Amino acid sequence: MEIFTLNNGILKAVFLSYGAILHELWIKNKNGSTINIIQGLQKPEDYLNDSWSRGAIIGRYAGRLENPIMIEEKSISIENNQGVLLHGGQSGWNTKEWEVIHDKKPNSIRFKYRCNEGNSGFPGNIEAEINYRLKDNRICLDYFATTDAPTHINLTNHAYFNLNKESTINNHELKIFSDEILELKKNQIPTGKKISVKNSKYDYNNRRVIGKNRLDDYFVIYPLKGEVGNLYQADSGIEMKIYTDQPGLVVFTPLHFDGICFETQKFSNTPNISSFPSTLVRPGKKYIQRTQFEFNLKT
Repeated sequence: MEIFTLNNGILKAVFLSYGAILHELWIKNKNGSTINIIQGLQKPEDYLNDSWSRGAIIGRYAGRLENPIMIEEKSISIENNQGVLLHGGQSGWNTKEWEVIHDKKPNSIRFKYRCNEGNSGFPGNIEAEINYRLKDNRICLDYFATTDAPTHINLTNHAYFNLNKESTINNHELKIFSDEILELKKNQIPTGKKISVKNSKYDYNNRRVIGKNRLDDYFVIYPLKGEVGNLYQADSGIEMKIYTDQPGLVVFTPLHFDGICFETQKFSNTPNISSFPSTLVRPGKKYIQRTQFEFNLKT
């Protein structure tokens, strides 16, 4: 496991080759103190036994899939636990050592991983790459992948944020530009239906305190309008904005620690729901995903 640091004078980010993990992200708060806003683990080796995928790249399919899946009208049996594959399962990319690609671009680092055919039951050898960049007050995540056989790909980053670790996530204020969430079964697999958030606990179109409301839900955010959500903590004065080209945003606030995860991705169970934006990637085509997190101070 190797450790790498980028620092552009506004943001300092620390990465691990294991899982291509975003380990730390440092920024000044309104009092002038530099704080780490990633709710990760203290030591790099601690991630080897982490069941929460903290800071890692998720692949080859982020979210939940119901076994079997469909690929070009063919039923494919995949790895599953009680009929569900979560975040790539036992072969997930969050537990893999990624190759580091050194280039001459300032404040940029690239990680590469080859996922062999048959991984978790999926067809296709995949060449995947994640490029982390610091650009002014933004950390940019650019994902790329190619395959030599038709297969489903859905990638995301699983970092948990806390904009002031001296307080809980409860007093953070959240806004999500979304009018609908995906309806979920008891096993959290989408049914294919969308539900209006109006007059429900899921309506964050006007920024409000998270409080005791805990989330593990898929917010529908297309048609895309640039910024898709933001998070604010008054004591630190830090505001975080989320930008993505993806149609869905999973917002996850775990019960076991004070963090919030913004999983920009396509919808879960898409291979089995034809009305969802497709995750099928064919040879000769490239999977591309772009997400950015922007940080500002409000005094």
